[in-house]
Amino acid sequence: GAVSIIGSAVRDCRATGMYGTGGVVSTRVSGVSGAVSIIGSTVSGCSAGDNGGVVYAHDSESLSIAGVDFIDNRAGVSGSVLYLSNTPSSISDAPFTGNTAGDDKTIQTDSPIDWDCRLGSWMPRKGSFFGDFSVPECNLCPAGYFGNTSGLFNSSCSGQCTKGHFCEAGTADPEPCP
Repeated sequence: GAVSIIGSAVRDCRATGMYGTGGVVSTRVSGVSGAVSIIGSTVSGCSAGDNGGVVYAHDSESLSIAGVDFIDNRAGVSGSVLYLSNTPSSISDAPFTGNTAGDDKTIQTDSPIDWDCRLGSWMPRKGSFFGDFSVPECNLCPAGYFGNTSGLFNSSCSGQCTKGHFCEAGTADPEPCP
């Protein structure tokens, strides 16, 4: 079934035992599980002995995170906050701060994440995400490049700054040179 956590303060949850996955939510089952949503909440001090200090989602319909602070969560192996396998996800308005895992990965996923980043920034769609970061800030487009659309997933953003224009880091629309 589906799982929704809305407007909650979730603290000090632990997953232990044989698998020890998903300190708050674990969808480690055969077949496809329902959608997982965490909205308008704070999740802190949660842990898993294995993967997914907050969420372990395997073959879930989807994962949606909006307006959630993830603070000081941990996993013994990987994915201090999220460990996702075959689970499409969307993340908006979510800072990740002080989370730790055995392999230093805050998020580990083999499925695409739809990040709600500000214009002038980008995030990779899948793989490993390390350390502290925040959405919608994401990774700034580098100086000399601009990002005037959403859903950008590499550092070349929307492209190089056009001739006769200036693009500092995080530029959404190139500025004409003086």
